[in-house]
Amino acid sequence: MGAIPESSTPRRFNLTMLNAAYDAFRRDMARMPAAAGEGTAPDPGRVARGWAMFRRHWLAQQAAEQRALWTVMRGRGRSALFDELELRGFRVVPLLDGVDAALEHGDRRALRQYTRTLPAAVNDLLDYKEAEMLPLIHRVLTPFEWGTFDVEMRRELGMRGLASFLPWLLDGAPDATVRAVMRLLPPPFRMLYRVRWLPRYQRAERWAAPAV
Repeated sequence: MGAIPESSTPRRFNLTMLNAAYDAFRRDMARMPAAAGEGTAPDPGRVARGWAMFRRHWLAQQAAEQRALWTVMRGRGRSALFDELELRGFRVVPLLDGVDAALEHGDRRALRQYTRTLPAAVNDLLDYKEAEMLPLIHRVLTPFEWGTFDVEMRRELGMRGLASFLPWLLDGAPDATVRAVMRLLPPPFRMLYRVRWLPRYQRAERWAAPAV
């Protein structure tokens, strides 16, 4: 198995969308307990409004990363890092299924449990990716391979999915993140985001941001 090459001048790819997505997942996990009622009896209806969007974008992100990033990078060494990544990812899967089942059956007790355990597992996985995996992207992938990730994300989302993904991604994001993401979009997409996608997202039912 070939080792990951060392370089005194590693490539620098723009990870703006990856970092913004990880922040958005953390945001939703922070909002989930409040939507569930925290110390009170959980309200499955309130959780379901935000859960569907989180789950859809989480699965799309994981699928695109697996195909375009981790599978390619694993073949170039440091397999222990990828074994740990898979282990942390596997811990999330049954918790996602558990939330689905709790919402389907209106199981408030189980839902209360998952609003504690799922955010911890999601944040643990994201922390690991940021600390161990994202720095490797610059050292391991070619520009073409990195570009494949964008292709995979677009394939996962589709045009209709992008219309909900972008406002979800930027919900509550710092101004600097919003500006950085907007710079990556073609001008027609920026216009669609402002005049159509964002207003539609703001009208939709989802879990609300916590009160300040």
